[in-house]
Amino acid sequence: MKKAVLVLVLIVIAGLVVWQYKQEETKTSALLQYVPADTAFYMGGTLDKSLAVFLADSPVFGFSPTETRLLDDIQSELSVSNTPAARFLTALFSDYSQKTDGSYQAFVDYFGLASEGDYATYLHGLVPVINMPIVDQAKLVTLFKNLSEEAGISFQEKTLGKQSVLSWVVDKKNLQLVLATTESSAVFTLITDKDTETDTAERLAQTPVPVSFEEDLANIREQQQYTNDLVFMLDIEKLMNGLFVADNSRASNDFKRYFSDTPLAQKMMNDPDMQICQADTLKLISQVPRLLMGYNDIEVKDNQLIAKVSALLEVRHPLVLNVLQSMQGHIPDHVVDAEDKISSMAVALDMDQLTPGVTKLWTEFANAEFSCPDLQQAQVKSKQMSPMVLGAVTGMAQGIKGLGLSLFDLHIDTDAAKPLSIDFLLSLETSNPTGILSLLQLVPELANIRIPADGTEVPLNLPLPIDIPTFAAIKGSHVVVYSGEKSQQAISAIESEELTPNALGFSSSINYIKLVDLMENTDFSAIPGTNMESCMEVYSALDTLRRMEMQLSYRSMVNDKGVGIDSLITLNKPEATNDNFDITGQWHTAYLDETCQWVEDGAEQWNEDGTGSYKETSQKASCDLYQTQYQWQRKGRTLTLTDTSAPKYRDSCQDEWQQDVQKETLVCDMINIKEDSFQCLYFIDGSEPFIYQYTR
Repeated sequence: MKKAVLVLVLIVIAGLVVWQYKQEETKTSALLQYVPADTAFYMGGTLDKSLAVFLADSPVFGFSPTETRLLDDIQSELSVSNTPAARFLTALFSDYSQKTDGSYQAFVDYFGLASEGDYATYLHGLVPVINMPIVDQAKLVTLFKNLSEEAGISFQEKTLGKQSVLSWVVDKKNLQLVLATTESSAVFTLITDKDTETDTAERLAQTPVPVSFEEDLANIREQQQYTNDLVFMLDIEKLMNGLFVADNSRASNDFKRYFSDTPLAQKMMNDPDMQICQADTLKLISQVPRLLMGYNDIEVKDNQLIAKVSALLEVRHPLVLNVLQSMQGHIPDHVVDAEDKISSMAVALDMDQLTPGVTKLWTEFANAEFSCPDLQQAQVKSKQMSPMVLGAVTGMAQGIKGLGLSLFDLHIDTDAAKPLSIDFLLSLETSNPTGILSLLQLVPELANIRIPADGTEVPLNLPLPIDIPTFAAIKGSHVVVYSGEKSQQAISAIESEELTPNALGFSSSINYIKLVDLMENTDFSAIPGTNMESCMEVYSALDTLRRMEMQLSYRSMVNDKGVGIDSLITLNKPEATNDNFDITGQWHTAYLDETCQWVEDGAEQWNEDGTGSYKETSQKASCDLYQTQYQWQRKGRTLTLTDTSAPKYRDSCQDEWQQDVQKETLVCDMINIKEDSFQCLYFIDGSEPFIYQYTR
């Protein structure tokens, strides 16, 4: 799980690095002359300095408590393995966390990267190559030298093709990681003793490849209307052809060169049965050859970044594509926009076409000609099942095209006359609204509900534990159930909305700004099943969400090229963090009890000379029940409190003071920082974490 989170973090970092403005004119990147036309993977584009200004204070890896603990856990795991790579990463994480504040600008400055220029990550055969623009060649080279020395890893400075490079031996077969730099670019790649001089020169961007990826990339951009900012391509067909040695590409040649002496490669290249299955597999893969992604538009308006992003899994099989297109349903308009709501979700599927569509796909697969025994067995099993059984289920849902739910507002207040206030809209998109309602009336709890077909809104008396005024109506081709003013405004436009096929599968939107407001104003102790541990997780998550002033929406659909996803991202300009605000002085304290309520208990004093004290008072504040003195140190959002003497305590004001046996060191991760308040997640070795709240 931790490794998966690390991968996600690295993906986020990569995403932040490549978010750019739309280029007004398409230009050819000089870097593309080194990317081979038969590459199976490419991610690249053009960086624009203007966006770096916008993202300067954005947290790339902002060292929130969650991130800090993640780094600590990862470094602990790395220290156990004690491999050269693990030692290098440990040194890198430690140095990076000490020298940066986790912002985008700090990330760029730490490595000496450029804020503008061309970049690309791609496969040269089966060998990865990363080519990025830099502004400080000496800083990058010195950084990797110093980290290697700190980790106890040997490296070489040598010349390859008249260029000075750094190289590290990765394994016993002399596989080497190479860093080659010029004044304006840096290349990371791998080389081996089996590589030719031409292979090495092409990977190090010293010699152009005979046929480049330039024309293919131009075609992708034109077909998908991608900007120059970012294009991602994974060519599944080329990659599998290379791994199966099915052509004469660089990938196939690399596989034979590097892996021909392994048992698996020997079997793949010499076993007739395996080669038969490889051929059938390649036929299937040829029908879904590539995965593409890129920006269709990206710009900054005032203090907002607005990006339209789309992805596509290409589908070449005409029957499959036609079936998927026929099953498209309708996503209602009220779900699409994230700005006016907390969150929304929807599913689109034409239930009338589900059984016929699945039957066509089933028939196509069952009658396909395969020579591979595994696929033949799969065909036999598929023939034992019939998709017609779907008809028994879908027959009751005829006419349904989609279902949408929008949550506009939500308030939980146990002290109010109505403890739960909710503003939501649920809509069922159907060409047969009266028939669906007749079917619903077969449910005993809904048997007495009568909804007029003329659009009249009627109250629903549902058997709910909390009284929520809920109404229902038939608005054109939409059966709606709603509660609240914003939902009522939304249904005024839904009656004229036609059931145009516009999606297949899921659609969703989320407004992180409104979600934070909801979490900050919710009394979690009023929610059944909550306890201190779950509330601590909520407050930790809230701290992360507070730094994500973003709106996100997406929709999955089918077009004439395949299955795609369209998304819209709106990001407010990140502000500089207030991690270094002055904490000296006295703070009132409260702890989170087992019922998820804050209980006031005393005061904390932090002095400018690095000394501090904490006292817990009795319930009536008539005396102190706990006292401790300590030295405190602060680094960013982490406070370390080290007792100068063992704490003393007593149960009541009449009791004598007792002294703890030993002194303790507490580590506080500061979260949810505001001008006059913050919270501390406290960690003590061997004990469960706990949380305190501090207010002026």
